[in-house]
Amino acid sequence: MSAQAEDMDLDERSRFQQLQIEHFACADEAKFLWQTTNPYLASTERALLDRVSLGSSERLLEVGCGEGGNLRLMEPASKGAVGVDFSHAKVSWARQHIAGTQFVCADAGRLPFPNESFDVVLCRDVLHHVTDKAGVLDEMVRVCRAFGRIVIIEPNGRSPVMWLLGLLVRAERDLMRNSLARLEALLERRQMAEPAVVWAQPFPFGRVLFHYRWGLPRLSLWLGKTVFAIEQMIGRMVPSDRWAYIIITSTIKPASRKPMPA
Repeated sequence: MSAQAEDMDLDERSRFQQLQIEHFACADEAKFLWQTTNPYLASTERALLDRVSLGSSERLLEVGCGEGGNLRLMEPASKGAVGVDFSHAKVSWARQHIAGTQFVCADAGRLPFPNESFDVVLCRDVLHHVTDKAGVLDEMVRVCRAFGRIVIIEPNGRSPVMWLLGLLVRAERDLMRNSLARLEALLERRQMAEPAVVWAQPFPFGRVLFHYRWGLPRLSLWLGKTVFAIEQMIGRMVPSDRWAYIIITSTIKPASRKPMPA
């Protein structure tokens, strides 16, 4: 068991895992539509995912794909990609609504793919929902080819907006502990190239103002551009290590490759 998993005792891990299973058990069509069609959110989401550089011939795997919102926003580059999620309901919904992409129901800690199956592996907003973060990362490295790329996008616990999200939603509580140091510690345990780090979304209060459950999403039709402009102005005053998202891209070194099974 990894050091990350050992941060919790057995009962805590069990409660944490059950909370995640219950919270993400059902497909959330409203969230998918908010992420992919809301004027404010869809544009900021595309800008975030544009950081995932993907060549025309490269094969993409998304670990923890949910309803497939990220892959939809990455079209057409994501055509032919594979999405994995533990929720049968989410995978089933994604299969019915997103064409040109394969969706597989599986545990992120036991990916059902051979070694070196993908050129790029994306993991967004997932690691703070699992106890064995190192185990999930090990699997991502295993299925990524040598010189391929691992892209991790995680909310920053030092961001006021993300910290508030963690406070309001129990299943998101672990993100309050997220930091660049915490994520880099995971990568340092493996023989991966020096990661490239990008901070994104200085102060995205529009995520709260236009939230599909708590806010007024229709207002984004008239106020979305104004709110985005204000967020960018705030970004000139807020240190980047307080921005909402941490994006880490690291290249797999051949030396980190585990021997292929006989």
